Amino acid sequence: MKYHRFYAYVLILYLEMQLKSLRTFLRCSEYLLLKSVDNDDEVAVVSLGSLLRRIKDALFILIRDFGSITQLENSSFVLVDIDFCFMLCGEIQKIFSRCKPPTLYHPIDSLDVLKIYDMLSRFDMNNKVLGREINRAYITFSDCLSKLTSPMRDVNELMELINTVLENLTGILTCCDGNFHVRFTMEAFHVRLQNLKVKLRSLKSFICFAKFQVVEHRNLLIHAEIFTLKAAHFLYMFWDYIMYEMGQRSEDEVVEDDILIKSHEMLQKSMFVDPFAPEIHIQALQALKASGSTLSLEVKNKEIARDFVDSLSATLWILLANSGNTSFLVSVTDQMQILYYGLLFLRTLLTNQQGNFDELREEMKDFVGDLVNEAGTVVCLLCVNGVKDGFAMETNHALCDFLEKIKLIKAEVRNKYPATSTPNFPKTNQLGFIDFLLENLKELANCKVNSITLVEDQIQVFEKDLVFLRSFLHKFVDQHEELQSLQSRVMEVAYKAEFVIDSLMVGDIERSPLLFETIVDEMKHIKIEAMEINESMKYNMVEVQKFTKTSSLVPSQGSTSTMDEDVLKLEEETTAIIDRLTRGSVQLDVVTIVGMAGLGKTTLAKIVYNDPSIMYHFHIRSWCCVSQVYSKKDLLLQILDCITGKHCNTNLKEMNEDDLDVQLYRHLKGNRYLIILDDLWGTEAWNLLKNSFPEDANASRVLVTSRLQDLASEIKSNSIPHALRLLTNDESWELLKMKLFVQERFSSAMHVLGREIASNCKGLPLTIVIMAGILSTLEQDGWEEVLRSLSSESVSRTEQCRYTLELSYKHLPDYLKSCLLYFGLFPEDEFISTKRLVWLWIAEGFVQKNELKTLEEVAEDYMMGLINRSLVMVEKRRSIGGVKFCKIHDVIHEFSVAKAREENFLQLLRGGNELFTFHEAGKVRRLCIYSEAKDFEEARLFCPRVRSLIYFGLDYDCQVYPSSFSHVFRIFRFLRVLDMYQIDVGDVFPTEIELLILLRFLSLGVSVKSIVPPSIANLLYLETFLLRGFHGSNSSGLLPDTIWKMKNLRHLHTENYWSFILPWGHNLENSCGLCHLQSISTIELRCKNMEKITRLLPDIRKLTCRLSHSCSENISVGKCYGKSGWKCDRIFALDSLTRLESLHIYTWAVRDEFRIPFPVSLKKLYLSSFCWQWSEISSIGKLPNLEVLKLKFDSFEGKVWDMEEVEFPKLKFLGLEYLDIVNWIGDGEHFPCLEKLVLKHLRKLIEVPSCLRCISTLEMIDVQGCTKSVGDLVKKIEEEQKDLGNEGIRILIHDPSVF
Repeated sequence: MKYHRFYAYVLILYLEMQLKSLRTFLRCSEYLLLKSVDNDDEVAVVSLGSLLRRIKDALFILIRDFGSITQLENSSFVLVDIDFCFMLCGEIQKIFSRCKPPTLYHPIDSLDVLKIYDMLSRFDMNNKVLGREINRAYITFSDCLSKLTSPMRDVNELMELINTVLENLTGILTCCDGNFHVRFTMEAFHVRLQNLKVKLRSLKSFICFAKFQVVEHRNLLIHAEIFTLKAAHFLYMFWDYIMYEMGQRSEDEVVEDDILIKSHEMLQKSMFVDPFAPEIHIQALQALKASGSTLSLEVKNKEIARDFVDSLSATLWILLANSGNTSFLVSVTDQMQILYYGLLFLRTLLTNQQGNFDELREEMKDFVGDLVNEAGTVVCLLCVNGVKDGFAMETNHALCDFLEKIKLIKAEVRNKYPATSTPNFPKTNQLGFIDFLLENLKELANCKVNSITLVEDQIQVFEKDLVFLRSFLHKFVDQHEELQSLQSRVMEVAYKAEFVIDSLMVGDIERSPLLFETIVDEMKHIKIEAMEINESMKYNMVEVQKFTKTSSLVPSQGSTSTMDEDVLKLEEETTAIIDRLTRGSVQLDVVTIVGMAGLGKTTLAKIVYNDPSIMYHFHIRSWCCVSQVYSKKDLLLQILDCITGKHCNTNLKEMNEDDLDVQLYRHLKGNRYLIILDDLWGTEAWNLLKNSFPEDANASRVLVTSRLQDLASEIKSNSIPHALRLLTNDESWELLKMKLFVQERFSSAMHVLGREIASNCKGLPLTIVIMAGILSTLEQDGWEEVLRSLSSESVSRTEQCRYTLELSYKHLPDYLKSCLLYFGLFPEDEFISTKRLVWLWIAEGFVQKNELKTLEEVAEDYMMGLINRSLVMVEKRRSIGGVKFCKIHDVIHEFSVAKAREENFLQLLRGGNELFTFHEAGKVRRLCIYSEAKDFEEARLFCPRVRSLIYFGLDYDCQVYPSSFSHVFRIFRFLRVLDMYQIDVGDVFPTEIELLILLRFLSLGVSVKSIVPPSIANLLYLETFLLRGFHGSNSSGLLPDTIWKMKNLRHLHTENYWSFILPWGHNLENSCGLCHLQSISTIELRCKNMEKITRLLPDIRKLTCRLSHSCSENISVGKCYGKSGWKCDRIFALDSLTRLESLHIYTWAVRDEFRIPFPVSLKKLYLSSFCWQWSEISSIGKLPNLEVLKLKFDSFEGKVWDMEEVEFPKLKFLGLEYLDIVNWIGDGEHFPCLEKLVLKHLRKLIEVPSCLRCISTLEMIDVQGCTKSVGDLVKKIEEEQKDLGNEGIRILIHDPSVF
């Protein structure tokens, strides 16, 4: 019998924790006992001495059981006994640490585990006996402490005591985190333990801060001793309770739960809660100030000051996070946020890695030191006076003084280290934001929030003015510089209005109505100014039209590609283009090369242009760089220059466009010509030039390069573009060598380094060229440094790449700019779900409404717009087109991140370091975080105005306590997007989420045991609700009845085999249901109330559902018959869902007969595990709009599928997977439109229908995991298809070992 090392690891961990608990008690005993001896308290010495001897005996037994041998003898003196026991605990801990298995799942003998378990049991038995005496000793310690009039020990010994208690606390958190048996206890105490940890660290840092200024405040030290010893006692009781939870204690051997809580509450009152403790800290700080000592911030002292400031920020955070006053979070948010991030700024400034402080003037360093002291005073005053009803006068004075001084230090740092200024609001798609705000204002008309009625009239006036300004800016903003300033003012007021309205929505009525009056007045003044400008423009329309016309006449700035003539020639790419230019039709044809920025489109065109065969084949060749800014005259001159030579250019320049047009036509007439139109951004330039290209039926060609994939078909219908691919690693290395011109001095080591660097360029030629420019100035050690630090960031910041990407970005419509920058929040190389991304775009307000399309359809058009511009790559397509997953190149990703930061569109924080040094949150609208859950929790971010929070866990699928992230719901009150699907927030759904009433997108990871509360209906604006199930599978959760009140809900989804059960009640008889709901995945369907529920989903387009065994046994519909059992005619009336287009339906462990009338609107159908007979598929074949059919996992059973008269009139994709079919027969026109056939794991299949040979639309057959005979049959189909002229058919046969 084998056990896993995991069990041994857990047992040893518990032993270690027991020893840490004992060590803490021994340290406390030593601390108090010396003072007792000084007071000649012989009784205490004898009593404690007896307890210590028994502890020592228990430790020796533990050592003996473990197999260790010691020659140490018992000491006769109590003081030595304490030191000895303390040392002995530490030594045993070290032994156990060394015995922890290196891997948790390496099997060991069961005897080894049992030996460890017996050892733990014997030691624990002794510890149980000692436990009550240790608890009584702690109580005696408390009585002793209550009589203190002076500190018991010096500062150094106090620091050792605090460190020991902190080690014990950290050990408890480590040991209990993730332990299923104590999950509920830890959920109740997690925040308390974390706060206790913060307070102990704060106490320690405060004492150190006072000590290095040679001020030891008596009351402060006494308070620290009392608090630390009480903390030790609480932790001892808490660990005892944990052992009870794990079955290691009986009920009469452990402290009761309520006693534990009361103990902690008493402990809380000892630190920064009741007025006594912070007043002591204020007295100590005043003593520091009165001492007149200058705060010299040398390296060590700077660390002490930094730790002190960090503890202040942590204390302030606890005060903010625990505040239940919701109006406080809004009404004083400005000052509190400045204070909090002022503290974080000081902490960053004092960090060792921060060079800014060391280079400040000496007097400014002293100023910083004094400010640290004042920071402590401000925080302590807040703790004393509170902020519930605003700031007390003393607090307000100290706070204002501190904030003013922070400004001075920031100004000093900025002067020495200038930084790029960040705009006060996002600069991206500003008119799009106005549209989004106007839509929100319309929704307020139906809003029943009382606070909104206070400003209802003012909102209507504001809306009217904003509509006028939106129209005005749309007409004229790009035509005059003066209007750029006007637009900025409009945007600033619009963002202010949004904040005030949202403040009203979340319940802050203290100042919002008054503020909105000011905003309305500001907008009126801007409108008057705009009206004056509008009038002047009416009288100057000729000038406006002239300006508009000349905007397209700016001379071309040339190609974006700056790659020189030494290029890597890709033979297959070059040959393919040359073949298309020199072969084929004799009619004039257009060939298009498409690809993302920097991929080498222009380079390839140049190679082809200068190829000898091209030079021989064409009589005339000409090159024209179009780019995005051009005039027709300029384009004509470029082409004529190449034909006639520059020496003839003088006369041409004097001609007008019409004369040049004639000249070009005459030169080309009768000749076989090749015209290169490089960097085309649309069809406009082509339309200007096409009449100048004569059609002489002599095989002339036009070669176009563009980032737009649709351009080829727009210029000429049915034209297929040549999509340029990324370079392979070998090709990347060849290009890098070519660009460096130093191949002769390459050492073997540099070859290795160069290959790795080239590989890291990810196949993008422009990136490789940029990297070559960097490496050409470096020796081998420099190459090593480049390789270590290589990232797409280092590449995209260079001028060449930046210009190329900037040009592509500038040419985007405003609504696509937001969509592109949004890619920056996803990790590099992430496969991004298009569905999820579209929902996020909608929630963010990027997608404009269209009467003819749904928001989702418009958003998908946006996606295709980015793909066609070669900014986004398709990673995986759907069955019949469309994009399922996408990604962007690393270089474009880095550009998106940098541009988003520059335009204040998005702030990305990666890792703990960026989290802990982030102190500019006031302007941030969207915050994306990559970190471990622990770092996110401990960073204590305070960004109450953030509208979007997206979290990517570096410790993926991490399980946390709900309390760890409860601050997100209490502080981030204005969130519209909250995406935390990678974190499991536990078994209890966070009820605080009801506070986020502005949410439109919510994605959470929860335990499958979690129950969605009725209060979820408070999220009236929620459009997308995603839950990711953890720690269980095939489970169902009942949604609350209130789900039917969420009228704006568009998408309701679960992941990880977790499903919803939609509720039903008599109160829903007259409900209009979820009239906007577009998609559900996954719900559990039951026959009972089926028709009633589907009536409440009138607009559902996509549905994923399951039929479970449990529900099938409790259905009252149908007839029972037969002696050996019973069968039911179960009808799932899905045909009432008249707008349903996609249905994925499956079941487990059900073998009864179902009848499912499918709606005729269905386009995609996925079936699994129904075990229907093949004869029943005829009803599916009759669906008139069905395009995709996937049959999986015994959806149908039987050895023979004879299609007979079955026809699938519009079916384009057919997938069969894990079926027991042997013979698939059909020789008629069963699939007249079939394009793709996928056969997976059909282990018994030996025959496929003969009709497949003559389907003219067939493009691909994909075979995986089937028999060799199936592979042979498919190859014959390929031959026959090609014989019939279908040369483009693709046959994919996987698993070559099978065939």
